[in-house]
Amino acid sequence: MSKTDNTITVSTLLNLYANSLSSSMDGNLIDVEGFFSDNNNKLYGQYYYDEILSKDKQHKITIQITNDLKTKLTNGKYYNFQGYISRGQSLDNNSRLKVYFKVTKILKYKEEVQLISKVEYDIVQARFERDFPLITDVLADKIQKGQKPILDVITGVQSTSKDDYLGQLPDFNFYEIRHHKCNLSTKDEILNFLNSSGFKDTDLLILLRGGGSGLEVFNEIELCKKAIELPVPFITGIGHDADKTLLQKVADKGFSTPTAVGSFLQGIVNTYNERIKVIKTKDDEISLYKKHLEEEKLNSSNKINTQKKTINVILILLFFFVLSFIYFLSTKQ
Repeated sequence: MSKTDNTITVSTLLNLYANSLSSSMDGNLIDVEGFFSDNNNKLYGQYYYDEILSKDKQHKITIQITNDLKTKLTNGKYYNFQGYISRGQSLDNNSRLKVYFKVTKILKYKEEVQLISKVEYDIVQARFERDFPLITDVLADKIQKGQKPILDVITGVQSTSKDDYLGQLPDFNFYEIRHHKCNLSTKDEILNFLNSSGFKDTDLLILLRGGGSGLEVFNEIELCKKAIELPVPFITGIGHDADKTLLQKVADKGFSTPTAVGSFLQGIVNTYNERIKVIKTKDDEISLYKKHLEEEKLNSSNKINTQKKTINVILILLFFFVLSFIYFLSTKQ
């Protein structure tokens, strides 16, 4: 392997050792590129045990690095490292011997890194060329009309995502929710599910998946293309706060957790309820004002009637006074 073509990615390196105990790279000096992740561990023997992450931050490999080399690195920056593979004495979670990359040299620091490929860029661009639905308006308008927006929610077969998002959606009865179970670990099963389900009458398609391993499936180009072609708006609640999958980037709204999706849906209901409260308050104020006007009108009418009666009494008294005065004058003559 020549020096000009031996730079490999973290994901490629892991794939080479995924199902074998040995590789043609064993003992050879190789170049690996990725983001340096400082685990803030103590020095163990001559080495720190930190990590290199792939561009999409979905794959990582533990590195052994000396203090002198580590002082030249900045956490979260992208580098080209040179070194070789070493084997640990313990097993990983998949019952395989742990694989380490022992760093011998830092070749290059890349200030700017193209985090997505040209194909991925085209997918994201296609998403923005698609009609962009104002999801908040779509849902709020139906609720305002007294209708229940139809939500199709996809979760994993053994997932707790349903409980997570419903825990943040106490007013779920404002929606008509249809839950679906699907194996979210493989691209083919997700595609088969999306192809077999029309979702034509839905107002919003929601895909929920908690954190953990296996999120790289949501970076599959074919899956993202299918999502963009869906005839309905869709949102995602996938993974954790740190990283965004490609599917989240092409979604009409991409949330980092299922819980955040529940909060979003509840927020729409809260806005509606607040609006209803404001309208009711205004209606009450108008009713009170009208009542006050009616009372003022009645009081004015009563005052006028009272004044009329008083004037009539005065006129009658005056009339009798005049008659009495005339009578008095006539008797004097």
